[in-house]
Amino acid sequence: MELKKESIKLSVSVILALIFTILLIFFPRGGYYGEIPMSLEDGAFQGFQLSLFFEVYKSNIVQFFQHIWEHQSLGGTMFSQTSVEKELIRYYPKSLLIIMIGFVVSIIFGVLKGIFDYRNTYTKKNLLGNGTTWLFQSIPDFFVVIIAFYLAFYYLPMGMIFSNKNWYSFAAPALLVSIYPTMYVARMTCVSLLNQDGQDYIRTAFAKGFKARQVINRHIMRNSALDLIAHLPTIMMVVISNMLMVEYLTGYAGAGNRMFVALGGRQNTVGFGTSDIEAGLVFGFALCFIATVLVVHIVKMIMLTKLSQKGA
Repeated sequence: MELKKESIKLSVSVILALIFTILLIFFPRGGYYGEIPMSLEDGAFQGFQLSLFFEVYKSNIVQFFQHIWEHQSLGGTMFSQTSVEKELIRYYPKSLLIIMIGFVVSIIFGVLKGIFDYRNTYTKKNLLGNGTTWLFQSIPDFFVVIIAFYLAFYYLPMGMIFSNKNWYSFAAPALLVSIYPTMYVARMTCVSLLNQDGQDYIRTAFAKGFKARQVINRHIMRNSALDLIAHLPTIMMVVISNMLMVEYLTGYAGAGNRMFVALGGRQNTVGFGTSDIEAGLVFGFALCFIATVLVVHIVKMIMLTKLSQKGA
């Protein structure tokens, strides 16, 4: 029954995300909507504008899906010989590599950092534990990227680190993407461990002579794993949002950077309707991001179901 509820909630969330994405992408842009009769009075003028606005809004959406139905494609791009599908295949795998590395690194080092924070909560090392976690959660991500650029420019071979020409060009963006999610996981893990601290089964384990590391690994972390698994989709969404910002700031040739260009980020003006943005490409990237989060959500549901069956 619980799995059925989760499935319904997930389906509704995906549908709402798609609707919101479509409404956002095809929002009419520009300062006017055609030739408007100047003889209209103020009230009629405003009503005419509003009516024309929704007419254009509807037309943008209908024309896009008609094109998909007729041509079995999301459309073309600013390059006449390149379709949306080709751009997705070219750019999204590069970003997916960063996303997966950042996701895995965030979980592994976040859990380790959370355990360190928990074990040193009431010691002098708490400044290095919860103190650093709080610090990196408080600093905006773009500021961390700027600091990394500064250090690379003055102390490291920046061209080698942030260049798209090297096979390891994904390494620096993946590391930057994982910073905030790691601290998020660390904070969540530490709080989960503290909530279990002092419970009867913990005192019993210590009374039997188990060391702190054994108690954490065998007892506390097993229960905290449920909290971590439940937050996997949230962690993935944080990673993806960071990826969009990091790719743009570092110039990494991935989906985030290409999506910014598709939205008109390098154009002088954004015109009426969707003429100056690559709506199909933006929609395609949005589908890829939603699908990635959806896969993680399904994995979460499967893992929670298996753990609940085992009585964890």
